[in-house]
Amino acid sequence: MRLNIAAMLLVLSLAGCATMDTSVSTRTGSPQDRLAIHQLLMEWERAFNAHDMEALMATYALEADSIDPSGMKLVKGRDAIQRLMQAKFADNPNIQTKESELEVRFLSPTLAVQSGYWVEDIPGTELDGKGIHGMWTSVVRKVDCQWLYIIERFWPEQAPE
Repeated sequence: MRLNIAAMLLVLSLAGCATMDTSVSTRTGSPQDRLAIHQLLMEWERAFNAHDMEALMATYALEADSIDPSGMKLVKGRDAIQRLMQAKFADNPNIQTKESELEVRFLSPTLAVQSGYWVEDIPGTELDGKGIHGMWTSVVRKVDCQWLYIIERFWPEQAPE
């Protein structure tokens, strides 16, 4: 006798052998939370472009970690991220960025994944107008009614082979 797949899953789940978690795909987040996460990105971009370290660090949780756009350096903690950014600004005093949000996916009411594209320009250098660019993915968490970055990953666009 053949059992169809739905019947088999029902039998397995009743037996405790299989479960289906649909919580990630069904949570959409409130419109206010979506707006707050988008505003977090806009504040991060504004602070980065102003080289406003205090405002930039205010977008990160204390335990945040980041991998820089080269993909070669993992830093852990807001203090380490600050040192990375200070070095970046010291090396490139005119650096500017433009961030574009693609998507926000809620994992829970207080945790979401945000992704998008970035473009950096360094006016007055050989990179002026070349638009170094790539993609980013961040995990944000709601802490005391405020969304903050806890994980961020950047990677540059790869040249075709």
